[in-house]
Amino acid sequence: MTVKELIQHLTQFDPETEVVTSITDPTDYVLTLSLEPEAVVLKNELYGDNVYEDFEDKFDDEADYKGKPVLVIKLEC
Repeated sequence: MTVKELIQHLTQFDPETEVVTSITDPTDYVLTLSLEPEAVVLKNELYGDNVYEDFEDKFDDEADYKGKPVLVIKLEC
C-alpha cells in the first residue's frame, strides 16, 4: 500500500477515530497496541529477516537495497 492509497482509504472513517495496530507474536499471543507517532518512520531501505525473500525485486545481486524510501510502522511486542 502506498501513502496515497492509505490516505484515500482512511478518508472513509471519522477523523477522530483512534488508530491502533494488532500483531501476533511468535507464541500466538495477540496484542492490540496504540499507534504512536514515533512508530511511523520514513526509512531509506527495507530491513528485517524476511525482506530479501519477500521483496527480492528491491535488492540487487549483492543483496543491497535499490528501492525507494519506505514508510514503516514499527510494531514492538
